[in-house]
Amino acid sequence: MPFLEQETARLQTALQALAAQQAALTTQLTTQQQAVTTAQTQRTNAQNGVTQAQARIPPLQAAAAAADAQVAEAQQDLLDASEPPAGIPPAAWRARLIALRRKLAEAKTAATAAQAKVTEAQQGVAQAQAQVRAADVQVSAATAAVQATQAAIAALQPRRQELQAALTEIERLNAEITRDPMARESLKAVGAQLSSRTATLEDTLLTTRFELEDAETLLASLLARRNELTTLLANLATEIPQAEAQAAAAQQALAEAEAEINQQLQDGP
Repeated sequence: MPFLEQETARLQTALQALAAQQAALTTQLTTQQQAVTTAQTQRTNAQNGVTQAQARIPPLQAAAAAADAQVAEAQQDLLDASEPPAGIPPAAWRARLIALRRKLAEAKTAATAAQAKVTEAQQGVAQAQAQVRAADVQVSAATAAVQATQAAIAALQPRRQELQAALTEIERLNAEITRDPMARESLKAVGAQLSSRTATLEDTLLTTRFELEDAETLLASLLARRNELTTLLANLATEIPQAEAQAAAAQQALAEAEAEINQQLQDGP
């Protein structure tokens, strides 16, 4: 019968299309899972960078506090020597003042350099944290893509089973029709089954239209989420160069402070 032949061809074509679609999705899923693994590795490396950068700060802060204490001490020594003690020659007193002022200047320069190192380390932490946030976005995006593909693959299975069952049923109907000798009651039953099959196909068509609308709505939602993640990733990408620029500026300030210390030590009192 032409109808059964056409229906058989249609079902076979649909099964082949589903198989091809599943193969493509499986390949896509493998690539996406690799992307998740890569993003997770990048996130781990970025978090390790944060930990290492944070570990640098306490010793530098302690050094800065010690340098500040030396400044305070030098300021107090200079204040105590502001008036010449009895019995000290003026020349000796002036020489001591010069030495104390030099000590204070060196202490302030050292304190500035120590604070610059703290600032540099804090900028390094901020940069590493920005990289962690960027990696988190990449992990989230890659994971969402994997979940969407897995859901798409899972959604194919019921449809594939349905098509295979329909194809098996048509083969059974063909066997009933071509059986020799033909039984009238069997033909009536086949006719009733064909009518039922037609009604089922009409219901399936209607259901498929609704499912297509739902799928389009889900796709629009996923695309909107992807756009949100892309925007967030772009914003984070702008933070990293800023953090690097700040770290570079802190490094430059440190170099200038160290150069000033060396120059003062070379110049002497």
